[in-house]
Amino acid sequence: MRRALFALLLACAAASAAAQDPAVAPSEAERLLFLQEHLANVSRPRVLRFRYEEDAPGKARVSDAAVFTLRMREGGPCCDVHGEYLSGAMAVNLPDFTAARANPVVLYFLEGEVRRLERSTGGQAAHFRRQLRIALAETAAVSDSSIQWDAQARPARTVRVVPFARDPFRARFADQADIEYAFVLSDAVPGGVYQMSATLPGAGAPRARRTLTLEEDKR
Repeated sequence: MRRALFALLLACAAASAAAQDPAVAPSEAERLLFLQEHLANVSRPRVLRFRYEEDAPGKARVSDAAVFTLRMREGGPCCDVHGEYLSGAMAVNLPDFTAARANPVVLYFLEGEVRRLERSTGGQAAHFRRQLRIALAETAAVSDSSIQWDAQARPARTVRVVPFARDPFRARFADQADIEYAFVLSDAVPGGVYQMSATLPGAGAPRARRTLTLEEDKR
């Protein structure tokens, strides 16, 4: 079972770089995605449910789900996290996260995208991971935004990155090379991560769009 090389290459990238060279600070995008304590606003055991939707012109919508079970730690802060991410060929299985502070759904989403690129292009997962890490450190854009949550407008931050824009090998997977990822984060939602998306632009309309959106708990 592959754990997150991603956890090593991405989640720990900023922290390890700073530890090795104090002059190298993590980018704002890295801090928001991997170093932010997203789970600090969770004070009880709960389940976070995300709705997955995949749309492409001329194809039926694909729907799926991701479910993350958060367990409180004895005498400590939230949380141990067990994830069940999508199904079938799209499923990502990672070991449980112990004493998680950042929300691991980000790692699941990115690992799922890397594996998809590997399957669809024949490229190497290690290359896609590296380009994502470089782009998040160097070229990602962060902006203020807002979301609708609990019938109200809530403040959010959005991270956008086009990881293969400068990839010297992009011609080898030109059909996928313009993909843009967006991450919408808000302290107003449990777990701090509201939505993540992958959009492949096209003439007039996206050629493909995949979104993972946190569902409100109406109970």
